[in-house]
Amino acid sequence: MLNYDYLNEITGGDAEFLAELLSDFLAQTPAMIAQLESALASGDSDTLGKVAHALKGSARSVGADEFAAIAFELEQAGKSGDLSHAPDALQRLRAYWATLSAYLQSQVQAA
Repeated sequence: MLNYDYLNEITGGDAEFLAELLSDFLAQTPAMIAQLESALASGDSDTLGKVAHALKGSARSVGADEFAAIAFELEQAGKSGDLSHAPDALQRLRAYWATLSAYLQSQVQAA
């Protein structure tokens, strides 16, 4: 679920720093997903694109590459203004988050 090669590179193998990164991501992501849901519900493609871009960057910073790829789909939808596939992407993002967040919590507790 995480790119540990990348994480080891940026943390220098520091388990405490890794736990801090993952904890921050765990704390911030639910609000960002809520913003995506709100933007999509109101048809606000600009906000959808901006929030998805920020979420993509956050996900990449913790090595959550697959999650970042779904956020990128939402970013592209927002930038293009074509939201026809955004509901499906948001549903996949939510489903992936359910699994990813549980995994991240276990990693933080293990650190």
